Formats: sequence, structure tokens, C-alpha cells
Amino acid sequence: MKIKNPIRFIEEMENVSPTVRGIILVVISGAFFASMHGSVRLLSRELDAMEIAFFRAFFGFVFFAPILLKSRLSVLRTSRFPLHMARGVFNGASLLMWFTALSMVPLGDATALSLTGPLFVGLGAMFILGESVRGARWAALAVGFAGALIIVRPGLQEINFGMILIFLSMLSVTCSKLIAKSLSRTDQPSTIVAYLSLTMMVPSGIAILFVWQTPTVEQLFFMMMIGFLGSCGHMLLTTAYKIADISAVEPVVFARLVWAAIVGWFLFAEFPGVWVWVGGALIVTASTLLARHESRQRRKAKEAAAGDPAG
Repeated sequence: MKIKNPIRFIEEMENVSPTVRGIILVVISGAFFASMHGSVRLLSRELDAMEIAFFRAFFGFVFFAPILLKSRLSVLRTSRFPLHMARGVFNGASLLMWFTALSMVPLGDATALSLTGPLFVGLGAMFILGESVRGARWAALAVGFAGALIIVRPGLQEINFGMILIFLSMLSVTCSKLIAKSLSRTDQPSTIVAYLSLTMMVPSGIAILFVWQTPTVEQLFFMMMIGFLGSCGHMLLTTAYKIADISAVEPVVFARLVWAAIVGWFLFAEFPGVWVWVGGALIVTASTLLARHESRQRRKAKEAAAGDPAG
């Protein structure tokens, strides 16, 4: 009896609506990401976070290598190699800062603050890509960043350096996403992912020269699992956004905070305070409003193109 790919199984469930399938995949992806982040925090007690980041990138590439070989490296054909390199550097730097932050900040707090990612992308799209700015979009961004301030509460609690690293990490990954948006106009998704897998190892590869510690077999296995969990999480999330409207599944991203709270309590006896939940809810609400705005814009653009006799 042939065992079916579980992601493909959920994707092809004919008696379930695409939105529900997307929600299921997002919730499961949250469990994978929370498990990965908890493993990173646990392992950072023994190894430097920069070394863990390198092996996360390395094993992520190992899992992608069969696709590269199957395509006989044709997937690497591109006329925009410098942009691919820049994206890899931004993404690799983000990974370094994020893993370092996980060793300093409670898991629930770190996860809640990382939910600000779509807000930074929204700002970048407005100021760098020149996308339209309306009152509703500004209001959503204001709500989201207010949520971040509620979590950090400057003046009421000491701001952990790890929190600053999380925001810097989100800025760096925003640059990566904006570059990916530009690359998607000319290159195939498989080409973009292939170069990311290759180039992400550059920043962490340089960083580990200064912190290298030969890992044990047990630590290597742990880091392989981190790579596996991260790759599966991204695959689940990508599939969710492929089959369901992003505006419909974005609210469920809040499940990441729930999973992080469970893993944090189980591994470290940590549990997010009430302000983390309030701030996280505001951030996800803002991200959902932005996603719905973008969805409406795409729909209007398609309708305009369909009605254009010259198109």
C-alpha cells in the first residue's frame, strides 16, 4: 500500500473547502515552527546560536538538494544572480539574529514579536515599491505596531537586547521578501527557493569561523531535526497560501503563539504574560487587515486586466 504525502493529502481533500484546508495547514505549520524554535533555544545552551543557524541553513539545503539534482541544475538558470545573492545575505543575517534572540528572549515573547513581519513588509512595499497608501492601511500598521509596543512596554520593563535583534531580524527578512517579490516577475519559484537554500549559508558560514565548536553526534542530529522542522513548516505554510486566500488564513497565524506557549511551558516552564497575548492579538489583527487589503487590490487588478480590450 502506497503511503500518500500528508501535505498533498490535505491539499487534495475534495470534500473540504480550500479555506479550511489552508487553515489546517497553517495550524500544523505553527506546531513545526514552535518545535524548531524550542529546539534552537534548548540547543543554544550548549552551542553558539550562530553555529546552529549555519546548520539550519545547511540541512535546509540538504533537504532541497534532491530537487536540484532532479532538475540537473537547470533550476539555477537566472539573469539576476546578484539579486539572488543579496536576498540570501539578508535572509541569512535574519536567521542569525533570530536564532541569537531565541537564546535571550522567552519563546512566547519572541514568537509574538516575530508576528510583526507582515507589518514591516507592508511598510517596505509602500516606501520602497511605491505601493498606494490609504488611511485603512496606515490604521492597520498603527494597530500592529501598538501591539508590539504593548509586548515590549518600554519604560515599564527592561528592553532585552534579544528584542532589538528580533526587530532587526524582521527588517532584514523584509528586505529579502521585497527582493523575492521583484525576482518573481522574471524567475520561477523553484529558482528563487534554490538560490535561497544555497546563499543563506554565506552569512552564517562566515560567522561560525569565530564561534566554531565541533558538535557531538547527538547535537548534529538535533540540528538536522531543526532543519527538517523548519523546511516542513515553510512547505506547509507555502501550500496553505497557495490553496487559500491569504486574508482568510492570516488570522490563524495566531496559532503560532499558542504552540509557542505550549512548547515554552513544556521545555522551559515559561508562559507568556497577558500583555503578550493582547499585543500578539493586535499584531495578527493588523496583519489580517493588511492581507485583506492586498487581496482586494489583486482582485481589482485582475478584474481591470480582464476588462481591458488591449489586454
